[in-house]
Amino acid sequence: MNDRGQIAAAVIAGVAAALLGAVLLLYLARIAVEGGHAQTAADMTAIGAARVFGADPSAPVAEIRRAAETAATANGARLVSIRIERTGAVPVAVDVAVAVEVDGSVPIAGAQQAQVLDRARAGVSYSAAVSAAAFRPIDLGGARGPLAAVAAAEAQVGWPYVWGGESRAEGGFDCSGLIDFAYAAAGLPLPGRPTAADLWRMARPEPAAALVPGDLVFLGTGSGAPYHVGMYVGGGDVVVAPHTGAAVRYEPLAAGGWDGFGRLAGPAPTPVVADPAVESAARRFQVPPHVLAAELALGVERDPAAAAARLAAAQRRHHGDIAAALADALGDPSLAAVALRRASGPALGDRFRATIRLLPAAESGPPSVALPAPPGVAATPPGRPAGGAGGGSISGPASQVVGAAERVADHLEQTGGRATFQGAAGLKTLGRAGLTLLSSVLPRQWERDAAAAAGSAWDGASAVSDFAAGGLPLETFGLWASRVTVIGSLICLGTSLMAVRRARDAETRVFAATQAAGYGLTAAGVLTAGDSLLVLGAASAEIPPVGLVLCAAGAGLLVASYGYRYRGALGRALDLARQAPTAPARYGIRAAGAVLDAGRSAWDAVNPF
Repeated sequence: MNDRGQIAAAVIAGVAAALLGAVLLLYLARIAVEGGHAQTAADMTAIGAARVFGADPSAPVAEIRRAAETAATANGARLVSIRIERTGAVPVAVDVAVAVEVDGSVPIAGAQQAQVLDRARAGVSYSAAVSAAAFRPIDLGGARGPLAAVAAAEAQVGWPYVWGGESRAEGGFDCSGLIDFAYAAAGLPLPGRPTAADLWRMARPEPAAALVPGDLVFLGTGSGAPYHVGMYVGGGDVVVAPHTGAAVRYEPLAAGGWDGFGRLAGPAPTPVVADPAVESAARRFQVPPHVLAAELALGVERDPAAAAARLAAAQRRHHGDIAAALADALGDPSLAAVALRRASGPALGDRFRATIRLLPAAESGPPSVALPAPPGVAATPPGRPAGGAGGGSISGPASQVVGAAERVADHLEQTGGRATFQGAAGLKTLGRAGLTLLSSVLPRQWERDAAAAAGSAWDGASAVSDFAAGGLPLETFGLWASRVTVIGSLICLGTSLMAVRRARDAETRVFAATQAAGYGLTAAGVLTAGDSLLVLGAASAEIPPVGLVLCAAGAGLLVASYGYRYRGALGRALDLARQAPTAPARYGIRAAGAVLDAGRSAWDAVNPF
């Protein structure tokens, strides 16, 4: 074949390679766009799951999974796995993985289908407060009668005594106010606001030996108008609001000097199941047993006595504020809020709240609970018309662009504008691909070489930066870009070696040989990522530091080759610039010229041709 035929064949091969690369880059660009879509879908899936246990920390796992599947489907993805993170029995975060399917066509290989995977993690922090106008609420679980009144009275242990008080707004209880509150909470409201004497008249006298939990004990019955009252809670103990300067507390029945005993009429008692160990620890350390039981049930405390001791100490530091005392005892206001909610039940109402936020991905590895794909076709996000942002007639590629923009906006709104690693890597790779495209389509040779040199400098700087970070992790898009880099580098290596063989002068031979060495080092560096580059189903890989050193060396040789080719023009430009009018510019240019001259001398010394 003559020279003209060789040139024509080279041109045809170059055009074909450029077209193939353009199609492949478009396919990879679509994968990059879907990578951003996958991240948004993962974020919304994690948030959707977190909302369920944020509203109800005791929500069953199946309900949380259904919410995650629904959110994933609504955002055009498939839920792959989910893991709920807990402290004790309290759910505090959820880690999800989703998949987005990408279809496309690649020349020669034909129809392709890629699966873009992404993960997100959402955390929940809880808060709760007791109403300023009410005493400590308690979840009686539907119980009524005297035993429920006992539980309600015990829940107030630690409240201060206030004469005439029976509301939190008044600052505490007096003795009869405690009894009135407890029986009202148990579904047995007493008429009026009874005093101790009124309660004595309402009660049926009982002997001390016949006392059962819920019965009342009195002082001053000999006069017919007792002045003090307490509630027998069983086990030889009484709960009482004793006097000014003290707080609601447990006292031994035998130590109170009680001289009258009575029982209020009411329905048969419905028991409130109590743990003997919890009751014992609560009475020993003077803490409300319902709060102590909630801590143990949630697994945030394990030993009743130790937990009661910590809660008692915290109550002394936070007089009358059980929420603050519980947060102090547990060292975590969020866990304390959940414990207070469990202890209080529905009575806490809307004073229990949850705040949901996106968290960094967990370092413990991928989620451990795999889920099957939900049936059906992906749905449009709620409140958004299919095919566009405003219900117009957008369709086809335009609707995909609009939909992608909406998903990016959703993602930025939920994450506060944070970009994902995969999205940033995709933009970097597309920018680098733009330089490669310019190096093929610009009209003049020096323009094409300048674009190629800029791209190689970019590659070298990126390799040095990634080396400093300890390696370059590759996800779906990065893997495909690395495969293209290897293939392209090997093709360019072959053409450069052919150019060395056919070179008719030393300058062309040096340029082509340097290029061949640069492409060879680049391919070798990327191939250190291992077998994942060859396995199309691989999800991730990593180029180690040694591979990045090879890539940086290869990029350096490629930049040097262009410097060698245009050394004359660069020298002339420096010679002209040396005449710059300002002293700083002259000194800088002279230094650059000295560096260039030194480089020329070193090159001549090692030039084998």
